[in-house]
Amino acid sequence: MRILTGKKWRSGFLDYFRNKSEYRIQVQGFKNLEKLENVYHTRAKSLRLLMNYFPVVGFQGLFTKTWSRLREDRRNEKYISCGFGKILEVPEGGEFAKGEAVAFVAPWHPALAERITLPKELIFKLNETPAAKEGEILYFEYAKKEPSDYWWSGIRAWSIYSGIEITAEHRAKLEAGLKEEFGSTDWGGAQKIDADRAVPIATTRGEIKNRRSGVKSGVLFGYGNYAKINIIPYSRPFVEIDSVHEIDPTQIFIEKRVKKWNSAPFPEKDEKADVFYVASYNHTHVPITLHALRQGSYVVVEKPVVMDYDELNELEKALKQAGRKLFIGFHKRYGTFNKLALKDLGVKYGDPISYHSIVYELIQPEFFWYNWPVSRSTFLSNGCHQIDHFLHLNNWSKPINSDIKLLQDGAVEVWIELENGATFTTTFSEKGSLRVGPRDIVELKVHGKNVRITDAIRYMSEDNHRIIRRKKIFKTDSYREMYQEIGRKIAANEEGDTVESIVMTSKIMLDLEEKLKVMKDWGDKYEKAKARFENYVRVHD
Repeated sequence: MRILTGKKWRSGFLDYFRNKSEYRIQVQGFKNLEKLENVYHTRAKSLRLLMNYFPVVGFQGLFTKTWSRLREDRRNEKYISCGFGKILEVPEGGEFAKGEAVAFVAPWHPALAERITLPKELIFKLNETPAAKEGEILYFEYAKKEPSDYWWSGIRAWSIYSGIEITAEHRAKLEAGLKEEFGSTDWGGAQKIDADRAVPIATTRGEIKNRRSGVKSGVLFGYGNYAKINIIPYSRPFVEIDSVHEIDPTQIFIEKRVKKWNSAPFPEKDEKADVFYVASYNHTHVPITLHALRQGSYVVVEKPVVMDYDELNELEKALKQAGRKLFIGFHKRYGTFNKLALKDLGVKYGDPISYHSIVYELIQPEFFWYNWPVSRSTFLSNGCHQIDHFLHLNNWSKPINSDIKLLQDGAVEVWIELENGATFTTTFSEKGSLRVGPRDIVELKVHGKNVRITDAIRYMSEDNHRIIRRKKIFKTDSYREMYQEIGRKIAANEEGDTVESIVMTSKIMLDLEEKLKVMKDWGDKYEKAKARFENYVRVHD
């Protein structure tokens, strides 16, 4: 498929995957209405920023992070547009017919794509659509002027994966705005984009013929920055990730080691690999994980592993049947500082260690997917790191009491007490400096001794008389150690995380999330969003 990106009409992109309720449309006319901002985490290109990050991640970390971010320019260039075209593929029982001429609103797309997929809520029958010659697309680029009416404002960066409802009233407003937009547009003055000799629809590319002997095979879901700079390179000595699923075609760069690409969000029914790496949207983690476990594969899944109690129950049942085949990407479990802390505090693994932290996470851009109702709170997504670390250091002593408080500035305070006598407190907020990304200060305490870990890179231990030890590492070290240790265990067919640890961290996070939901008066917002998402998208085999 061809896509207009960076002002160039480029070929070689995969088509968008068509989910069960979507139509595939051949674009014949396309008009950019607004360039979308505040959709992704982006940083200004500056020497000062590089200098800030160098002491945190080191030369290698800085190089890989910069290279990865530079390659996201195509992804970041997104628009909300309207247009017209011809239906190529239809869902079962669809309202529109194959070959039918329709108008549409494309809420989160490149400047122009040869073919797109949309649900019925964003497709409209108009009495008359402009005429376009076979083999060309009429195109209006973003005009960069203030429109008289942002009739499309309610669906900026809308996604079929978001769980956000498009009501009948909203659809009527879109239809009225679309008619007015078409009526005021002289399509005869549009640019003529060559769409002749279109290649067939393809949502996969490549095949896996030969694999390295003696090395586990891997498939990755979600080709984002984190996967590019951490999962793939650090897993490589032990697992050959030669297949990647990524739903955004503009994210896919053909890389030598990846043999097969797929724009589907979930595994194909018969898809197999020794290891499934799951770094996709949070609410897609469990369906992919269950698919892998049911065929006996290992799974390395990013946090949070579950989004609700039903998913936790389903996962626990699958693990009891499949065995310990799951690893969760909690990097703090694998850090060098853990062994030093036990030694400097003078305790054995499982002795009570109290844990106190101040956590600052980046504020999320307005349209970033963390803000979707189906994603639940940012506390569930990011606050789990410190809680899991606390439970890990205390050898999974059972929580006996916990609570959460929502403060007036949006920050949350959490406390937990364990059966072994250890206590946990944290303040989690999205206020602070963006200079070097997320920040945290952790203090581990026993009587007469203290360990302070700052930003996961600086360690200092002390007792009543002296500083025992200072140490500094790069932030990337913990990720490298985690994926390499996990890779070594998988290569040796060793067991993954205990079911007890998976359930304990997940359950206490869900307990706290449910309390936070009441405080924020969210009601059943998440449940409705999840139902909409599952109605749009095939989730289970």
